[in-house]
This record gives sequence, structure tokens and C-alpha cells, in this order.
Amino acid sequence: MPSLAVIQGRQFSDQDLLQIRRLLAEYPSWHRTRRSRELCALWRGRNATARPVKPAHPRGVGEARLFATSRKPVAAFTLVELLVVSAIIALLAGLLLPVLSRAQANGQRIACENNLRQLQLGWRIYVDDHNDALPPNTSSTDGSREGYVATRGAWTVGNAFTDTTTSNLETGVLFPYHREVKAYRCPADRSTVRDEGRISRTRSISMSSFMNDTPDRDDRTCWHRFSQIREPPPVRALVFIDEHEGSIENGRLVIAPRGNWVWGDFPATRHQNGGVLSLADGHVEYWRWLEPNTLSIARQKGWIQGPSAVPGQDRDLSRVQDGVPEVPVQ
Repeated sequence: MPSLAVIQGRQFSDQDLLQIRRLLAEYPSWHRTRRSRELCALWRGRNATARPVKPAHPRGVGEARLFATSRKPVAAFTLVELLVVSAIIALLAGLLLPVLSRAQANGQRIACENNLRQLQLGWRIYVDDHNDALPPNTSSTDGSREGYVATRGAWTVGNAFTDTTTSNLETGVLFPYHREVKAYRCPADRSTVRDEGRISRTRSISMSSFMNDTPDRDDRTCWHRFSQIREPPPVRALVFIDEHEGSIENGRLVIAPRGNWVWGDFPATRHQNGGVLSLADGHVEYWRWLEPNTLSIARQKGWIQGPSAVPGQDRDLSRVQDGVPEVPVQ
């Protein structure tokens, strides 16, 4: 091979090129040897430390070897590693999903409590605006679920089982005191109009039947004025109750007087086997139902009316009955 000191230009003879190809074939690991640097200098006409540049279209076996580069192996998961990662993800999901589910349920309960708190505030303002009179809670009936309808002039109007719009809510006498239709329906209620699975219901909340159910001055079956609420006192007297989706129709929740071991209408259990209610002094409570019989009733299909309680010892019904007056009301 000619001395590098002799070669200065970029023009090579055919004999020089032939010699370069022969040496390239002889030394395939050109990038690791001193000879490769000499060949690169000869090829490009530069000094001995120059680095080769890959041509656009290599020609011949020697050139292909000259520009061949080593490749590092690509890092990747093995099948065992993938299975281990999948198992860890599944384990974490199993631990986190119940926690997330409880958090969602608690959030819905808090939203429901806030709804009742707003309605209860409107109820109290109505009482102040109407000289101590409670908002009417009247209904009519023809014996069927569709026939139980809250009448015009009541706190709400219509039938929650059949109403397809919020117009009846907006007709109620309490609506001017809180103009938010979402407050009338629990966010956890997934029931639909006539249970047909198409249109969401507009209301899940009812008022105790002892709150001016019969607005007659001579009536003694319920309270008519706020000043009458003495036994039980306002701090224990039930007003609004989240009603079970299988029980609700008109605007009232019928509660049997003490000593009657039967539910009239039935409260909701959608909040982790509990319900939300408001009391006449303005505060809201969450009650967790205790009796297995209560939860069994909640699983019934169809229209729930007058199911039997545990005779003489139903803790859930007794607690509800503690929030209504003795009849006749004094």
C-alpha cells in the first residue's frame, strides 16, 4: 500500500481502488484497527485521523463491510416479568376498587344531605313567610300507584313514578324558595319513569305525612303549624325523607303511628343500607338501617306498600316513629 505521506489528493488510480477493496475484504473489523484508519484516509484523501462517512449507495462487498455497524440488543420484558407486573396491577386494583367505591358512595350521600338541607331551609322560610303555617302536603288517589298524585297547592305536585318533566316540581309552593330541580332527587337514585329504563325520575324525596297532610283547622291527625311541633320537639320531628324507589309516588311518606308494626311507605336504603332525612329544627341526619328485615324489604320488586316490620322490636321503624306525633295531635 502506498505511504500516506505520498497521497495528498482525492484522485485515485484503478489500481489503488482495487487494492483498497482487497484490503477491506481482508480486514472486516476495519473500525477497530489501525489499518482501517489508513484505508479511510486513502479513501477520502484526508489525514490519518479522519473518520469514514458512509456513502449513499455502497458498492461491492468490501464497501458493505466497511460501513457495517454493530447493533446493541433491544431491551424487552420477558414473559415471566410481564406476568409478574400483571399480577401486581391486578392486586392493586383489587385493593383500590373497594376504597374508590366507598368514596363515591360517601360523596353521593353528602350530596343528598346537602339537597335535603336546602329544601329544609326553604321549608323553614316558607313557614316564616306564612305566619307559622306549614306548607300543604296534600294528595289524591284512585288506589293505583299512578293514581297517588300530590295535588295543586302542595309543597310539590304530581307523581314521581310517572312524571317525565320537572314542571310539577316547579309548580309546588316550595319551589320559589329553592329553584334547583336537582335538589329534589338523590344523586344515587338510578330509577326511571314507570321503571321502563328510559327517562330518569325527577324526584326521590318526600315529606312526612304528619306535616300538614290534611290542611284543615279542625283536623287532629297531623301538624298544621310550626308552633304545634312540641312532642317530639323540632330537633326530632321528621320533615323530608329520601324515599325508596319502589315506594315513591305522591309527595308524602306515610308513617304508621306508634304501636303499629307495619311500614306505610318505605324509606330509601341506597346509601350503604341507610337513608337521609331532615328534621324540623333545620339539621340533616344519615340513618343506617339495622334490621335484616328492612334490607330484605328494600330488595323487593314492584310497588312496596305496607310491608310488615318486626313485631314489637323493629329498631328501624321505632326510630322513624319517634319522629312523628301521637294521634290525636294536641
